[in-house]
Amino acid sequence: MKRNSLPNDKPVVEKTVKIQLPEGKLGLRLALVIALIILAVASFALGINSLVSTDAGIAEITALSGEMNAGSSFTFYYNLGYDGADATDERRELRSIYTEAATDALKLFDADIEAEDCNNLYYINQHPNEAVSVDAALYSALEELEASGTRYHFLAPLYAQYHALCSSVSDEEAAQYDPRLDAAQGEFFAEVAAFASDETAVDIELLGDGKVMLSVSGEYLDFAKANGISGFVDLAWLENAFIADYMAEVLTEAGYTRGALISDDGFMRCLDDETGTEYSFNFSHRDGSTVTNLAALQFSGRVSIVYLHDYPLENSDGGGYYLYGNGELRSSFLDPEDGLDRSSIPELCGYSFDSGCAGLALKLAPLFIADTLDADELEMLEIAGITVYYTDNGALCSTADT
Repeated sequence: MKRNSLPNDKPVVEKTVKIQLPEGKLGLRLALVIALIILAVASFALGINSLVSTDAGIAEITALSGEMNAGSSFTFYYNLGYDGADATDERRELRSIYTEAATDALKLFDADIEAEDCNNLYYINQHPNEAVSVDAALYSALEELEASGTRYHFLAPLYAQYHALCSSVSDEEAAQYDPRLDAAQGEFFAEVAAFASDETAVDIELLGDGKVMLSVSGEYLDFAKANGISGFVDLAWLENAFIADYMAEVLTEAGYTRGALISDDGFMRCLDDETGTEYSFNFSHRDGSTVTNLAALQFSGRVSIVYLHDYPLENSDGGGYYLYGNGELRSSFLDPEDGLDRSSIPELCGYSFDSGCAGLALKLAPLFIADTLDADELEMLEIAGITVYYTDNGALCSTADT
């Protein structure tokens, strides 16, 4: 499924000076960025400390064309032939496994895709108040969402409106979908948010044995019918976090662990604790409508990274964001309290050696989707083994240093 692009009037990226810093306590090294050309992959500038090769060595593995899959939103690097295996044969088999995983993942976790061979999120949305048998991976994802205590995934009707807003081609069109600018939209958002925040109005019941039920109250069903609402659950900005975890698990189970998956919207799973290959991405900071690359965060080993940001990243298609002519930004990071988009800080990045991307994102989200950044909660995350990078007055900070 192709996502609509935003206009090209995106924040300008400025580059600053690079200073090498000491190695961090968990092996995530930090370097301030100078005006270097760093290999750009989708929204990330990925630096790989090896040659990219179609033979033995680091190579980009792409999904096969044909059936719609999640590969278009990810970059997958793999160290081919590391243990003496034939790199050509390994790439052929790996590409087949990756393509199947990317196809199945999109089918399971994209709420807009109707599938004939499985009961996915789309099917669940079309069958409220019915017990539905789902794939084990989707059941596990719904378990993780319920265990998190968050309600972001119940804002489906509002994500649809924000998709229209962010796909607008003019400020006048965008304003029609904007709850901050259009009074009728504001009322609609408030009503949906009230339903979404109320577990008696909408909830996912885990029935065991791979069965779930989307429980929706009669009042919400009536409201949905009157307002043309066809979906109650949508992973939205969380979708690629769950997809990254799913593909990582499939690849690991197949024995392919010498690589890294990077989504174009900020989710990374490095599976490689064997070769020592290092990857990096640019950590940027938005100040008004200006975005500056502050640091190159280098990572290796088996680690999950989540990078949340309220603006389009460099080299991305800008999907999920809208920049008004007056410099105001809108993003799809919606708060269940009132349905409005907000962020406590322009960008927040966390990494963990124990959690997947989805679990990590669900822990970072309450800090990011808020009016102010909670310093105490940042400290609690560090204690829990999650190191967070953030900015304070334009300077890069880390919870590992506090």
